[in-house]
Amino acid sequence: MVELIFVLYVILSAIAIRVLYSCSLQEWLLRLTIVSALPVIGWLFPIFWPKSWSRKKDDEALKQIFEFQDEPEVHQMGIYSRVEAEKETNVVSIEEALLVSGHMDRRSVMINVLKKDSFQYMDILQIAVSNEDTETSHYAVTAVMELKRKLMLALQELSVQYESNKTDPVILREYADVLHSYTKSGFLDEQTLRKHKFTYITVLDHLIAVSPESETAYLEKIEAELELNKLIEAEQTANLYFARYPHSEEAFLILMKVYFYMKSYRKMMDTLEQLKKSPLRLSNRALTLVRFWSEGA
Repeated sequence: MVELIFVLYVILSAIAIRVLYSCSLQEWLLRLTIVSALPVIGWLFPIFWPKSWSRKKDDEALKQIFEFQDEPEVHQMGIYSRVEAEKETNVVSIEEALLVSGHMDRRSVMINVLKKDSFQYMDILQIAVSNEDTETSHYAVTAVMELKRKLMLALQELSVQYESNKTDPVILREYADVLHSYTKSGFLDEQTLRKHKFTYITVLDHLIAVSPESETAYLEKIEAELELNKLIEAEQTANLYFARYPHSEEAFLILMKVYFYMKSYRKMMDTLEQLKKSPLRLSNRALTLVRFWSEGA
């Protein structure tokens, strides 16, 4: 009886290895030998771990691969032009200007920021607050306080409008944008931040319901759900997005990202295979993802 059970175990293991792992005959035999010599325990050996997960890679670096933008917008966006007699067009990032430029240049940077939509430069402004040049720091503090005041007023106004009308896509979009800016502002403690993120998700959920063609709403909602570790909800939103936009590259990529966070390797690889077989013309970012995970599969 024991021999029969062992033979059945070996046969089922051989089939499972063949189905679960794309490997050569030699690798298949090696895996089968291990699970046969060490029943059950052999399956725990590193050879059975997904290669892309067994590599000693930085988790943050892996997550960065799935980000929506090829490069972080704020850090790459040149908004400071060095003005000289010849009016050079060399563009220097804000961070570099604040670190290596002279005091006059730093002040020029902050003045330029104040003239623009400062919401997108919140991270930079917070860095500039502690700048060694007191005047640069003063400009930054002034900008941060003004942004906080504007955000609070907008939040209060839109909150009232939202409560009285939860089906107007314009109100929903504006309220979601303000909530997003507020949660990224750095003004909130952890508990208040979490509360506003849940409100943000609820607003986006309403926006998707009344305006299902709003593609960015799906992506924003999934990102917020991942930040709150609401993985089941993120998967549901990603599948809803995929069903709505089956020919969108982003629909594939965000679904893969959700499965990566869920550590659902098989689902992620299945989605990858669908993407590889699709007729989509892939962006450089998507190609990078496909190559990375195909290598590690």
